[in-house]
Amino acid sequence: MVIMLVSMFTTVQSFAQDKVKREKPDGEKMFAALDTDADGKISEAEADKAQRGKLKENFAEIDTNKDKFIDKEELKAYREKRKAERKEKQN
Repeated sequence: MVIMLVSMFTTVQSFAQDKVKREKPDGEKMFAALDTDADGKISEAEADKAQRGKLKENFAEIDTNKDKFIDKEELKAYREKRKAERKEKQN
């Protein structure tokens, strides 16, 4: 019985630590990883290479000034818009 309790608490602690490790990535680091030529903006070609997310699919919507690039401000505005939409759906 004692072994089972110890095992259970160890599992809960391990699960909690895994949740901490899965925090959302830092926006600056994520942008820098996508901006492979380090020019401060993400081109359509760079978006095409993105491994995760829907950057490629939503490129035109994110590129609000239609210059064929996504800058940090555009990406931040898009993320905030999506966050507000998700919050609205929950209510």
